[in-house]
Amino acid sequence: MTYMKLFTTLLLTLFIMATSYAQQSKIDSLRNALNTATHDSIRFRSIAGLSVYYQQSNYDSLLFYATKGLSIARKSKQSLCEGHFLVPQARALLQKGEYASALKSILLSVEILQNPTSEQNAYVFGNMSPSEFRLNRLAWAHQIYGDLMNETGNTEQAISHYKESLKIASLNKNYFRSANVSASIASQYYDADQLDSVEVYAQKSVNFFDQINIKINKSRPLLLLANKNFKAKNDKLGTKYLYQALQFATENKEQDKLNLLLVYKTWSSVHQNSGDKDSSLYYAQKAYQVGSEPGLINTKWFRDGVVYENLYKAYLLNNQPDSVLKYQGLTLATRDAWNKEKYKNLAAFQSLLLSEATRLRELEKQQIETQSKIRTYGFLAVLAVLSIIGLILYRNNRQKQKANQVLQEQKDKVESTLSQLKATQTQLIQSEKLASLGELTAGIAHEIQNPLNFVNNFSEVSGELVAEMEEEMKEGNTDIALEIASDLKQNLEKINHHGKRASSIVKGMLEHSRTSSGEKELIDINALADEYLRLAYHGLRAKDSSFNADFKTDFDENLPKIEVIPQDIGRILLNLINNAFYACAERSRSTVKASDKPLVVVSTKKVDNQIIISVKDNGIGISDEVKAKIFQPFFTTKPTGQGTGLGLSLAYDIVTKGHGGTIEVESVEKEGTTFIVKLLIQNN
Repeated sequence: MTYMKLFTTLLLTLFIMATSYAQQSKIDSLRNALNTATHDSIRFRSIAGLSVYYQQSNYDSLLFYATKGLSIARKSKQSLCEGHFLVPQARALLQKGEYASALKSILLSVEILQNPTSEQNAYVFGNMSPSEFRLNRLAWAHQIYGDLMNETGNTEQAISHYKESLKIASLNKNYFRSANVSASIASQYYDADQLDSVEVYAQKSVNFFDQINIKINKSRPLLLLANKNFKAKNDKLGTKYLYQALQFATENKEQDKLNLLLVYKTWSSVHQNSGDKDSSLYYAQKAYQVGSEPGLINTKWFRDGVVYENLYKAYLLNNQPDSVLKYQGLTLATRDAWNKEKYKNLAAFQSLLLSEATRLRELEKQQIETQSKIRTYGFLAVLAVLSIIGLILYRNNRQKQKANQVLQEQKDKVESTLSQLKATQTQLIQSEKLASLGELTAGIAHEIQNPLNFVNNFSEVSGELVAEMEEEMKEGNTDIALEIASDLKQNLEKINHHGKRASSIVKGMLEHSRTSSGEKELIDINALADEYLRLAYHGLRAKDSSFNADFKTDFDENLPKIEVIPQDIGRILLNLINNAFYACAERSRSTVKASDKPLVVVSTKKVDNQIIISVKDNGIGISDEVKAKIFQPFFTTKPTGQGTGLGLSLAYDIVTKGHGGTIEVESVEKEGTTFIVKLLIQNN
C-alpha cells in the first residue's frame, strides 16, 4: 500500500471517528429523552429518531425500538403511530429473514395508513400535518412491501408497490422517499439487465438526494450506477461512481453500514477481477469487519455467505490455501444454514400469502353475491310497484338507522378521545406537580426539623420534671411540687404549640401534592409567597450544601386577600423562585466579585384592580432568543436531566387560562431576570 493510500486512509479514519462521536452524542441525547419522557408524544419522537438512526446499521436495535414504539402506540390507542412503527418493524424482520412476520406487520401497516380516520387526534413527528404524516408513512410502507416481494421472488408485485410508493411520495413532495424508492426501482431493473432504466432511476435518486442535501443512503444509487457501468464494460466511469459511493458510505458509517458493506464487497470484487491481490483482500476484510458488527451479523447480508465467499476468493488470489479452505468452508456452511432457514421462512410466507389471497377472493365473492342479490331485488321490484315502494322505504329506514348508528359511534369515539386527552393533560400537570413536590421535600424536612427538635427537647425536660415532682410529693413538699407542675404545664403548652407548627407544615405539603379541586379560595398572597420562598431556599440548601444566596421580601402590607387556586399559585411561585436561585447559582460559579453575591427578591404590590407579584434575581439573565421561547412546552435551558421544560409552560397556562391574569419576563444578559405575575382582583 502506497504512502498516499496510507495518508488517505488515516484522514478517512479521523473523519469517521469525529462523525461517530457526533452521532453517538445524538443517540445518547435521544435515549436520555426517552428515559426521562413524561408524555407519550416525547416517547414517540425519541423512538422514531432512534429507529431512523438504526435503519441501515443495526436491525436488532431497529426491531427493538420499533416494537417498543408499537407497544406504546397500542396502549395509548394512537393508530397512526401504530401504523408508523409497524413499517420499521417489518423492515427489521425482513432483513433478518422472517418473511411471514414481516408480511403480517406490513399488511397491518398498510391497512391502518390507508384509512384517513387514523389521522384523528394523532401524534405526529416534525412539522407535518396528520394527513401529510400518514401519506409519508404510507409511501414508506409500500417501499418496504416492495422490498419484501422482491426478496421473496415476487418481482412484478415488488415493482407495483415501488411505483405506488413513488406516486404517493411525489404527490406529498416527499423527496427523501422518492430518492430511496427510485434506487429500489433501479435495483429491480439492474437484476433484469435493463441498464438504460437503471441509469434513469439511479440518476433520479441521486438528484433527489442532492435536492434535499441528505447524504445517508446516497451511496446506494451511486453503487447501482457503478455496477451498471461495470456490467456495460465502462470500468472508468464505474470506478468513479464506486469512489463516490465509498465516500458517502464512510462519511455516514454509523447510519449506513449496510451500504458500506456492499461498497466494500464490490471494491473487493473489482480488485479481484483486475488481479490486485492486496486491495482485493483489504476490502474483503473490511466487508467482513462491517458485516460481523451487531445488527448486520444476523441478517441475510452476512448469513448468506457472500462475505465469506469474498474473503476466500481474495485469499485464493493471494495464494493462501489455509485461509482459502477456512473461508470456503464457512461460505458453504453459512450458506447452507441460511438457505434452510430461508426456505422454511419462505414456506411460512407463502402460506400466509395464500391465506391473504384466499381472504381477498372470499371478499370478492361476497361482493359478487351482494351485487347479484341487488339485481334480483331490482328485477322483482319491476314486477311489483308496491313491492318496490315497500323495499325503498325499508332500505331508507335501514340506511337511516345505520347513519344514526355511525353518528353515535363517532360521537362516542370523539367523547372517548376527549376524555383521554383530558386525562393525559391531568397526568401531565400531576407529573410536573410531583416534580415540584420533590423539590419541596428537602426544604420541608429542614423546616419541620425545628419544631420537632423543640417537641423532643421539651418532652425530655418534662419527663425529668415529672420525676422531680414525684419525689417532692413523696417528701411532702407541696409548694415545690406545684412550682414543678406549673413548669410542666408551660412545657406542655410549648410542645402543643410546636406540634401544631409541624402539623401546619405537613398540611401545607399535602395541600401542594393534592390534586387541585379547581375551586378558588381567599388567600393571603404575602403569606403564600413568604412560605414558598423559605421552602425553596432550604430545599436547595439541603440538596447542595455549597449553595448560598441571599433572599429578601418587599411585600405590600395593605395587600388584600384574593380568590385564587392556592395549589396552582403556590406551584407557580415555587417554579419561579427555584429558577431564580438556579440562575444566581449559575452566575456565582463564574464570578468572585462581592457585589455579585446571589440575591433573590420577591415583592408584591397592588396597582388599580391588580395584584402584581415579581420574582427578581441577579443571575445569568436570558437572551432575547430564549425569551421568545421561554413559555413553550418542553423548552428548557437547563442541562439534560435537570429540567422538564414544563414548569413555565404550565405556569403560563395557570395564570392566563385559570386566573385570567398575565405573566411577563424582563431580563438583561449577565445582569438578572424579573418574572412579573399580574392577577386580577375580583369584585364581589
